[in-house]
Amino acid sequence: TGIMRKKFGSLQKEIDDRNLDIDKLKTEQQKLQGVIKSLEKDILGLKKEIQERDETIQDKEKRIYDLKKKNQELEKFKFVLDYKIKELKKQIEPRENDVREMKEQIQEMEGELESFHKSNTQLELNITELKQKLKATDKEMHKEMQRVRDVEALVRRFKTDLHNCVGFIQEPKKLKDSIRELYHRYVQESDVVDIVGMDADIQREYASQREHLERNVASLKKKLAKDSEIHRADNVKIMQENVSLIKEINDLRRELKLVRTQVHDYEVMNRKNQKQSPTELRALSADNSRIAVARLNFEQEADRIIGLQRGEIQRLREQIQGHSHALRPPSGGKLPALTA
Repeated sequence: TGIMRKKFGSLQKEIDDRNLDIDKLKTEQQKLQGVIKSLEKDILGLKKEIQERDETIQDKEKRIYDLKKKNQELEKFKFVLDYKIKELKKQIEPRENDVREMKEQIQEMEGELESFHKSNTQLELNITELKQKLKATDKEMHKEMQRVRDVEALVRRFKTDLHNCVGFIQEPKKLKDSIRELYHRYVQESDVVDIVGMDADIQREYASQREHLERNVASLKKKLAKDSEIHRADNVKIMQENVSLIKEINDLRRELKLVRTQVHDYEVMNRKNQKQSPTELRALSADNSRIAVARLNFEQEADRIIGLQRGEIQRLREQIQGHSHALRPPSGGKLPALTA
């Protein structure tokens, strides 16, 4: 009986311990059921969130598809613009070559103008020297004419004295004395024969020099007129070529204006797309900025070429006017007539 009681007591104790464990397990089960309910609520919330995320992802994918489609259209537009840029560059390259050739021609013409200016300066010096020689020749001619008049006066006096001597033709002694007096008076004063011979040589030399000078002046006038005509034709040709170049440059500027408006529309479209999705069109906006910078540089280069061409035309006009004044003959008169 004692053993049974001990066993019963130990069993009762084990039963109590088991009951306590069962109570503990029940409390833990209740706690776990609460946790499970909260987790189920969380799972429902997460499923709802996943569904919402899926819907937003579908919307994003739809927007991405639309943006890709717009991007393809913009790529096509970019390809067209690049093709137009290449065509414009191909059109501009021969214009630039023509401009370079025109500059080289202008430099050559400047060298020719400089050489013509030097030749004209040399011709003016030659004309001045010839005028001085002509003036000295005129002085010599006036001196010789004065000597001729003096000789003529001497001859008239000699004729008068000789006529007086003829009055003594019937008186030989007086005739001899008067002839001796004539001899001492005139022959010892000057050699009339030498003076007359020298005067004829001087007249012939003066006439030959005057004829030579007139021929030189006429040839110089013809050469000057021919050079002026050549310069005028060259200047007219240059002005016509410059007018054609200015017209072509104006056409290019109109084409540039049209391209700039297209680029502006393209940038407006890019700004609209950037408001919708900035991250996906950042590279495209960079390409657009490079295209706009290229257009601006191209327009600035065209304006610079136009300005240089206009300055070159103005400078050539000023040089042409200066050379036309320099090439104008100093006087249109003939040489003075020879006075006897």
